[in-house]
Amino acid sequence: MTQQPALNHPGAEVGRSPAGSGLSNAEVLARTEAGLVNTVSEAPSRTLGQIFRANLLTLFNVIVGCSFGLLLLLGQWKDALFGLAAAGNILIGVVQEYRAKKSLDRLAILDASPARVVRDGTAQDVDLQDVVRDDVLVLRVGDQVPADASIIDGEGLELDESLLTGESHPVSKGPGSEVLSGSSVVAGNGRARVVRVGADSFASKLTAEAKRFSMVNSEIRNSLNRILRWITWLLPPVMILVINGQMQASGGWEQAITTGSWRTASVGAVASVIAMIPLGLVLLSSVAFAVGGLRLARQEVLIQELAAVEGLARVDVFCLDKTGTLTEGKLVFDGVHEAGPSPQPGWREVLGWFGTDPQANATARCLADAFPSGTSLRPSSTVPFSSARKWSAVSFGSDQFVGGTWVLGAPEIVLREDTPGTARIVGAAGRLASTGLRTMALTYLPGPLPARAAAEDQPRPIVPRYAC
Repeated sequence: MTQQPALNHPGAEVGRSPAGSGLSNAEVLARTEAGLVNTVSEAPSRTLGQIFRANLLTLFNVIVGCSFGLLLLLGQWKDALFGLAAAGNILIGVVQEYRAKKSLDRLAILDASPARVVRDGTAQDVDLQDVVRDDVLVLRVGDQVPADASIIDGEGLELDESLLTGESHPVSKGPGSEVLSGSSVVAGNGRARVVRVGADSFASKLTAEAKRFSMVNSEIRNSLNRILRWITWLLPPVMILVINGQMQASGGWEQAITTGSWRTASVGAVASVIAMIPLGLVLLSSVAFAVGGLRLARQEVLIQELAAVEGLARVDVFCLDKTGTLTEGKLVFDGVHEAGPSPQPGWREVLGWFGTDPQANATARCLADAFPSGTSLRPSSTVPFSSARKWSAVSFGSDQFVGGTWVLGAPEIVLREDTPGTARIVGAAGRLASTGLRTMALTYLPGPLPARAAAEDQPRPIVPRYAC
């Protein structure tokens, strides 16, 4: 890992502009020449040659290969067909591990979307690898943080760090807070100054750790190797005894060499050696591992090494952290459950507006595909979502058919306990949540939203209409 020089060091010929204007072109050039850019040298997980050697140079293949080569030299290729077992064993291992290598090489936490930075006082989009240390990032909803940074200022800024830490809930960020590369903005906006780039960033270190190859401890493989080691020790005396017996049966060593019957004796010796090797067991274990690996691959599980299937099969209890550790962190709309007998007109269009709102969080964005008809609405005021409030709101003028205020948030927050029918609605939402669904309540308030509603725990008063 290369250490990045501190930019405030007296010997460093790079300065830093005020946060408002960002870096100048000269400062960007100086950092680029100093190597303080957001590029990472891609080290391959394992080369094809390394994979081939690891599967070729095994004790099993050495024994079978030597016997196979000896029979070919003797011209007894029909008796050398057992070599196909070793070839099949090598082929299965190489193909499986090469597929895993290709998947690992494609592994990346950061996407290739351009980053928005402030330079010479102007916001501009630059390629991910062109971001330099001390750049001022402009963070908006939907943006992925391209490099580790420190927040300069922000308004309701919340980040999704589930891809990095497994934490499924958004994390609020304020001035001075650190944001990690690979996290995504789910609410609010802000600016941040880059502090670590390239190989020193958190996302790069995490990716390198995921790509690192380590041998899997396999009891089956260890047992087979132990058997083969014992066989290897027994092979020399057994071969000597068998060859001597074959020579004596052919009239002695001198006559066998003179008549050429030593070839038959050699074939018999090789046959005795091969009979001691569990060819079928080794090949069968490789086939079983390969079949298990293919089945796991269909479930999008990455198997770096064949023997990993055995390790998973021996697991009695599989403990998981948060859902964000293993899932994509994306929500899919499930359905609508009406809370009252008389629906408020325009609720579908309002849900569509919440889904397409530029400040929408990940939960609200899943509404966009299910309700695509809210793009024509013109809000008079909005309250962005906050994990502290757990709701967002939008008001429309009386000139629109959806006039009034609509609030979308957690049912237990936006539905008041003293409102008739609320207990039944919250109970229904709780039953849905117990099945693994994330629930939201859409409520309607005639008239504009109270001026101080955004500062309260919940807007008051609220007339509940829907839970979805």
